[in-house]
Amino acid sequence: MSAPKVSVVIPVYNCEKYLQACIDSLLGQTLHDMEFLFVCDASPDNSLAILRENERRDARIRVIAFPENRGVSAARNAGVEAAQGEYIGFCDSDDWVEPQMYGALYDLAKEKDAQITFCRVYKDYERADGSVRRDDVPLGFETGMRFDHAAIRDTLVPAMLSKEKDSDELPLSGYTPRNLFAAPLAKAHAFRPDIRYAEDLLYIVECMLDADAAAALDVAYYHYRFHGGSVTKRYSPHVPDSHDKSNDALDALFGDLPSCRARMTVRRRKMAVTAVRNYCFPGSPYGFMERVRQVRAYMRREDVRAWFAPVRPFDFPPKLAVRLFLMKHRMALIMCLLFTYVFDRV
Repeated sequence: MSAPKVSVVIPVYNCEKYLQACIDSLLGQTLHDMEFLFVCDASPDNSLAILRENERRDARIRVIAFPENRGVSAARNAGVEAAQGEYIGFCDSDDWVEPQMYGALYDLAKEKDAQITFCRVYKDYERADGSVRRDDVPLGFETGMRFDHAAIRDTLVPAMLSKEKDSDELPLSGYTPRNLFAAPLAKAHAFRPDIRYAEDLLYIVECMLDADAAAALDVAYYHYRFHGGSVTKRYSPHVPDSHDKSNDALDALFGDLPSCRARMTVRRRKMAVTAVRNYCFPGSPYGFMERVRQVRAYMRREDVRAWFAPVRPFDFPPKLAVRLFLMKHRMALIMCLLFTYVFDRV
């Protein structure tokens, strides 16, 4: 039997509520010649039973079950290693995809002779009443735009790191599931298991810098679901350690790439604010005054002070200016008050 055109790797952990919708959206792809590798990371809920039932339902589904929890990076690595497709994509088990997604990304890859293709995403925000607010996130590149190796290095990768200046706008998302990778490229790299949060970008950049060409598809096909259990909206014990490891590894890649290195300090500042916010997220084990102590210690780190030292906060819009000012002057108490009671409540 010939290899499938596309393999999709889906790490699964604690997502029983959304898993079947994810599976149905994958099985409903207009491109039929696919395989779906679900890696159950010792999920404590009913996810494995749901996967086994669907494995019996459709021969394109393959289930890998870990006996103990190993983290999303290990799960993705196991899926990539087992994948047999010509191209490899990723999906998160609480998200879902439009029917045309993988067919469109595959066709574009063949048309443009590209080792990587990527599309726009929707961000679906669940409200308390069950309704959804949907944002169609701009891509910034037209459909069919092809990046050769030099353009990947000089244009595409810098756009993924940060904006040119500090901004509340997000850079081009380093979100693995929006991409399709040629299998040899995907298998030549690995997600680092010691990076448990925001691990996507390092893997994507490593692949990008090794690719001969990438191509853009300015259509939103992937639905990134934000809900009460989303890892980006809850406290993580892996922040800021995972941020530091990821950024240090990125810096090591950019020794001769000034266009990338120039954006890394902007990226580090943005992630430093995220690290402070993390202490105040739901699920934080710290009482308020302990949050302040933790944040103050982080702000006083020599490297963190150096990132913010050259910033002129009031060159920026008001809300961003306040955050930059508080970080620059290490005002931990006010920062924790704002992130606990103001900024993330509006």
